[in-house]
Amino acid sequence: MDRIGTKLELRYLTSEAFGVCQKQFEGRMLGAIAYGAPDSGHARPDCPFAQIDIAVLDRDAAVELWTSEQPVVREDSPHVRSARNEDVLFGCIELDSSGRLDRASRAAYVRIFDFIDALGYTHLLRMWHYFPGINADAGGLERYRQFNVGRYEAFLAKGRVIEQRAPAACALGSRSGALVVYFLATRHAGRPIENPRQTSAYRYPAQYGLRCPTFSRAMLAQVGGRQLLFISGTSSIVGHDTLHVGDARGQAEETAANVLTVLEQAHSVGSATTGNAPRLQLKAYVRHARDLAVLRDQLQRAFGTATEAVYLQADICRAELLMEVEGVYWSEG
Repeated sequence: MDRIGTKLELRYLTSEAFGVCQKQFEGRMLGAIAYGAPDSGHARPDCPFAQIDIAVLDRDAAVELWTSEQPVVREDSPHVRSARNEDVLFGCIELDSSGRLDRASRAAYVRIFDFIDALGYTHLLRMWHYFPGINADAGGLERYRQFNVGRYEAFLAKGRVIEQRAPAACALGSRSGALVVYFLATRHAGRPIENPRQTSAYRYPAQYGLRCPTFSRAMLAQVGGRQLLFISGTSSIVGHDTLHVGDARGQAEETAANVLTVLEQAHSVGSATTGNAPRLQLKAYVRHARDLAVLRDQLQRAFGTATEAVYLQADICRAELLMEVEGVYWSEG
């Protein structure tokens, strides 16, 4: 695994704090994603930006802000908005989500691959996807499964070896809007991490769709002297089966166990998960707001009250899943 030489930072902010940070980090903002209703009133920043229409449960609004230690360069195409420093590129693309998701996801990924290849940031570390109606039927096929068909076909079309090149990722259902995809890419390869408790998503059996989900359970990289572990969307799945259907507490416990296992697996291959000043930042999603307290309590027990977590309400990629957790683990390498 190569070393990425430029420091990144991630902050979750209220709208008010985000307005202050825009001045503080002027010229060093890689990208910002706002969560909440489209009329949340976020000040549009001078960086790649998208609004995701999902409810924020633990604060009035939330903005996810990625910043660079060094000045950034804006690099937009007709389809992809991006900002980059010497080693890391943040990009965002939005496409119409009202039609077939296989066509939209394939187009999004092909455009992303073409864009990052042209600039030399050829390695995807982390992908985030949001689109409405994720569990809805679309011509006999669930929209999430449609999405997976297009994503998989784009990897094949662009010559990516999925077992070696699949980034960490998540896909959640928004209430309205476009297919929004944002991502981090680098000049250097990270190290994919799998969870021994789970079947690798790209090896799921045919019962989960025409094409498998194309992501790794986590991605390990080195950034500015610190190790970064990008944890994919993680739920109550063991093997390839959903466990504890209808049981929020059981799903919360199983989800936390899977996140802990990913951290342990990263440690086994060299991640300093017990290094100096480790930090875990989580984004946690619940399908039903009534399950917020259950998930919050479980995450605090599993990871400690010092862990930063933002709680959102969104549909999950399987209709029987009640929650999902993703995050970034930072440590001094």
